[in-house]
Amino acid sequence: MNKGAMWTLSSVLAVAAIGAVAQTPSAPLVNQSFKDSDGGWMAIGQSGKVSISHEPEITLAGAGALKFEYTLAKGEFSALMLPAALDAWTKAKSFKFRIRSDSNAMFAVALQEQDGGRYTAMLQVPKGSWQPVELAASDFILSQDATDPKDPDGKLDLDRVTGIAITDIAAFLLSIDNPALVSMFDIKPGARTVYLDSFSIGTAPISSSTSSAGDTVQLDSLVHPQLSWLCLGGLNLTKSAGKPLDSVGIRADYRQAGGKIFFLSRALPSWVLTGSKVLTFDIASVEPTKLIVQFEQYDGGKYNMTLDLPGGSVAQHQKLLLSAFTRADDSKDADTKIHLASVKSIAILDVTGLLDPSVSKDNSLWIGKLKATTSTN
Repeated sequence: MNKGAMWTLSSVLAVAAIGAVAQTPSAPLVNQSFKDSDGGWMAIGQSGKVSISHEPEITLAGAGALKFEYTLAKGEFSALMLPAALDAWTKAKSFKFRIRSDSNAMFAVALQEQDGGRYTAMLQVPKGSWQPVELAASDFILSQDATDPKDPDGKLDLDRVTGIAITDIAAFLLSIDNPALVSMFDIKPGARTVYLDSFSIGTAPISSSTSSAGDTVQLDSLVHPQLSWLCLGGLNLTKSAGKPLDSVGIRADYRQAGGKIFFLSRALPSWVLTGSKVLTFDIASVEPTKLIVQFEQYDGGKYNMTLDLPGGSVAQHQKLLLSAFTRADDSKDADTKIHLASVKSIAILDVTGLLDPSVSKDNSLWIGKLKATTSTN
């Protein structure tokens, strides 16, 4: 998001707060069906428009949905936003809703603190179907890029939250004005429509997508219905179960092609890798595949490990020493050693097409049980 768009989102969230309604301890802080009301949601940006939809092909009989129309275009920024009064969401533990898009899309869900940071969670939404979303408060990660607002204490203070916003990540990428990046993400400017339904903010805790137990941290527990990975290169991302991994995982379907990179990325809380020594996961690929596992730091540092998968959908258990990751050629830090406390994301890249310009094959890639641990055994 460009600096102007960031300022607009923060300012509107801060000044457009709505009054809180007294709640019983067990009742949701917010519970909206959008049958007859927009619930206080609003659009920000030049092209954004909010309305209530009763379209029979979208909503259930007698029900409604919030309809958000916007335009993806260079220089434009739009977001769907629900303001809140200070202290209104202090006891919030979960954010649940259904979302539907007229295109395959990636969305950022953001909580903005007054005089504080912006905390975000990412999600994938497939075209033309309702995607259930469940987010624990702990799933929101502090955004720490150069243009993001600074946070005084580095933790999400729910009593200081002034609202929640949902934004198409493609709008961020268009604002960067990088044609190569737009091409890699296959972003096509134009009109977009998103629907929101069954939005609630609950006081009962739910499981986090990143969790720790003993000396091990699950980087993605896959306990929620949505996927929180960003992808480019035309990947179709779904949740998988059973073979070849014999566990819940993510599956990426795509076509390996000469000169193309296929990319999966997941944001990580800053505490996740601190003290860890080994990254472990299960992985399998239909076709022989050259992969790069990459960690990116907040200072632009990138550190890689290269893997060769045999193909044949053969599951492998990988154990990668974090100290063995080496500095990437496009790393922007001044160091040669990974700083685990500064890591902001993990990425998995299929670079087969860079090494074999003649390759042209459909491939499926499975990844599961993604963990970091202090144990080297």
